[in-house]
Amino acid sequence: MVRILQNALALAMVGLMLMLPSQAALSPPYGDRRGVNYNWKWRSGRATWFGGSDGWSIHNGSCNYQYIYPDEPLGWDVAALTDVISEYPDSCGLCYEVACDSTWTSDNYGSSFDRTASCYDTDASLVVRIVDVCPCQYPSNAYNNKRWCCGDRDHLDMSIWAFEKLAETRWGVIPIRYRPVPCDYKPSKKAKSISNPTPAVKPPAGDVRRTRDWPEYFPDSSNTRLSVFEDGYASGIVDNSWKMQLQSLADSSKSGAAGSQAVCGKVPIGGALAFRGWNGMFSKRKALEFWFYVGATGWDGKDQKTPDLWVSVSGKKGGCKPSRVIDSKPIYYEPMWKPYAQTYYWGWQIYLPVFNGWKVNSVINKYSDFTGCGGNSVWDLDTIEFRNDGWAEQWACVDRVRLI
Repeated sequence: MVRILQNALALAMVGLMLMLPSQAALSPPYGDRRGVNYNWKWRSGRATWFGGSDGWSIHNGSCNYQYIYPDEPLGWDVAALTDVISEYPDSCGLCYEVACDSTWTSDNYGSSFDRTASCYDTDASLVVRIVDVCPCQYPSNAYNNKRWCCGDRDHLDMSIWAFEKLAETRWGVIPIRYRPVPCDYKPSKKAKSISNPTPAVKPPAGDVRRTRDWPEYFPDSSNTRLSVFEDGYASGIVDNSWKMQLQSLADSSKSGAAGSQAVCGKVPIGGALAFRGWNGMFSKRKALEFWFYVGATGWDGKDQKTPDLWVSVSGKKGGCKPSRVIDSKPIYYEPMWKPYAQTYYWGWQIYLPVFNGWKVNSVINKYSDFTGCGGNSVWDLDTIEFRNDGWAEQWACVDRVRLI
């Protein structure tokens, strides 16, 4: 599900953050699905590596991209982002430019390391794509995760194939300068591949290429998400639940992801926690994102308690095909309180054609792939439902309900 740092030494930047002069934000086709306004300022941080011989695969990341072909955009220049950084939500598929920075470093336990001779070329950089998470809390590797992933410094765990273009892997960890960039951005001086790179990993037998939801494929990459419930009901959104025993919003004011507002309550058999908006809210949207409280996840997430609910959408002509939440893999993980909370929210993305009969893990990158469902056109749809179509009462807290 997630891969964690095992073999790296750490670093913490001791100098001031290095910056380039602020530039105007790029207009479409640059940008990404969050509508990031790029300011081009460099940040200081650190990077370790994974993949190759260390037992962690870049193809098993929490973003669920599975095998990444080396000739896909950016290839194996990928990375994992810590779950305590503010940009972590919705980070799957987004990109950062990274350059090595020759300086001293330290870890979260206070150890310092000299990395002044680690970089091949501090002027060279590359672009990496986020494909995984480095969680602060991970019981099966608690020491290393707390050492690197709990927010003492901005941290990227880069693939070995990206790391070795900036420095020798024997360093384990290097100081970096990094910044968010469009995924199709071309560095002014691109870091070169080494003469003897780490051997390639072949795809599994019978593997087929997948549709990607990466920003490069979006016809309108400047599109921003539509908030439905995020630390409170968004403007124009109302509660449309039925047979629910909802907590008051005052009682659930700190029950959401990162201690925000949530909607919590008991969902009886045949009941639903639902949000109603307006006609047209699903237009030019590709997926539904939502986060559920799953409690103390325990060893490798085995103790988590995902509410056994079915998610669906509906309109004036009826409901669409529901999708059982536990049949989908979560792609985001965030503690209720950063950085050391033991209880977590997990986030899911369901691509809208699933509600029209597509397979549960289907991915799209064109709005036109979703034409409506349940007899409704896209324009007719106005409601999101978390239904209890099962056999037992469920307790649920939901937050960060968004259309993207």
